[in-house]
Parts: sequence; C-alpha cells; structure tokens
Amino acid sequence: MKQKVLLMDDDDNESSPPAETASRKFRLGSLHNLLSPETYEVVLAESVQDASAKSDAGEIDLLLMNLASPTEEGWAAIGAITKANPFLPVIVATRQPELRSPAEAAGVCALVQQPVDVPMLLQTIRELLAEPAQQRVARVCNGISAFRHVPSSSKDFRDLLHRRDAATFRFPLPTSRWGIGE
Repeated sequence: MKQKVLLMDDDDNESSPPAETASRKFRLGSLHNLLSPETYEVVLAESVQDASAKSDAGEIDLLLMNLASPTEEGWAAIGAITKANPFLPVIVATRQPELRSPAEAAGVCALVQQPVDVPMLLQTIRELLAEPAQQRVARVCNGISAFRHVPSSSKDFRDLLHRRDAATFRFPLPTSRWGIGE
C-alpha cells in the first residue's frame, strides 16, 4: 500500500494575482511529479481548509508544505493539521532559511530550503516515513527533536555540472578521415 503525502501551499489562491497562482500550481505540480514515481500517493490541497478536510478524511502519512512567506496562516495550518494527528511528520519547503527556529518551535520535522536538493528531499521523506513509532512518541511527548535541515542545492555544484557539460571537446581529432581511403 502506498503511503500518502499531502502537498500544500500556504498561498491563498483567492487573493493571489493570476501569475502567482500559476506559479503556485507549477510548484505543486513539480512536487507532485517528483513524488509520483516513488512509492507515494500524492494528495494535493488547494487551500488550508482543503488540507484540513483531506487530512481528516483519510490517513495522511506526511505533510509537505511550501511556505512562501512567514504568515500566521501557514503556521496555523500546520498547527491545525498536527493537532488532529500529532505524530504526523511535517516538512516545510521555503526560500527563507531564517524560518528554522519557528519551524522547530512549531514541531516541524524538517526544513527544506529552495531550490530543493531533490535527492536530499526524497531521502528526508523516506527517513521520516520509516521513523519507528517509539521515536515519534518521544518526539511529540518528550520534545526530543531530530530536526533535519536540508540546505538548498549547492550553486557551486550546479556551476561545476554546467562547466562540465558545456566544456569543449579537448582531445585532438585524428589527422586522417577516420581511416577511410588509407
């Protein structure tokens, strides 16, 4: 049976301009496509109310939330969903690394900086879903934190890959016409 991952964006789609709404749908679609080949059933939430309803209706194994801005609505959504299921692992994806302290205080299990380091995100999801029940109980009841911080994909590494792929062919070509007519 596939484990369910609830994807949610904290942007309010009613008050967002059309360009931001399209960008939000692209981000959620990208995360959906990223997780679908894995062994996860991906559930998309269009709003905070939709996320709460979907988490109440079915058994959600992990919440992955894109927190675009540090609004109270986003933290309230996390609080409301985890209040109903305190053992639910929560991952917050954001461009703002300074949200680490509020994320830890809210009981979030991992903070993933954007642009997302995809292999590290997938590894974090696997680790949180495989977390034994005793560790989840200790995390919630005793406040034992195993907070994970996943830094954004390294610009230096991306530059190295770009230089490698854009490099010219450095080996001399043979002087003959590949052995034809010799």
